[in-house]
Amino acid sequence: MRETFEDAIINMGFWDTMSCHYYKRTLPPPGISAWTKLRLNWIEPSKIKVINGGDTSEFTLGPLENGSSEFLVARIPVTESTCYLVENRQPIGFDRNLPGSGILISYSDDRIPECRRGLAPVKLANADPSVQHPEGAAFDMNKRETFEDSVNGIGIQLKEKTAGSYRIVVSRR
Repeated sequence: MRETFEDAIINMGFWDTMSCHYYKRTLPPPGISAWTKLRLNWIEPSKIKVINGGDTSEFTLGPLENGSSEFLVARIPVTESTCYLVENRQPIGFDRNLPGSGILISYSDDRIPECRRGLAPVKLANADPSVQHPEGAAFDMNKRETFEDSVNGIGIQLKEKTAGSYRIVVSRR
């Protein structure tokens, strides 16, 4: 039973209730990731910052659970069916029981319908792979502040954190 549980949390882990139903057995489940909310159309299109090839964009990303922020998710298309999603997860609302807080960066592939044989429609980049079960996935100030995909020419840099929001720069070649 434990082996099945551990296999199920390798992609989004404790960061999405659809991946794992709890972070700690005694606490309610975590909130829902940007990827899941986008699939359910629970994020207004005006709250999605799209960064296309050749662009560099600096903007503030508010907590995913705070709908009043200008931007709740950044979408960085790689191909017609793949993209990176950038979201800010803070311990508020349904996200109060997360394994941490900060910026999550996930890679989404719409050609993959479900998690099977090591493939998944969405996987987190892990800011701290030394931490088990993507619990250390969140990028944060004074920890790991940059992400780079040199193959696809994508760079993400955290510039500042203010009151739970992050000013970030996304660059594309």
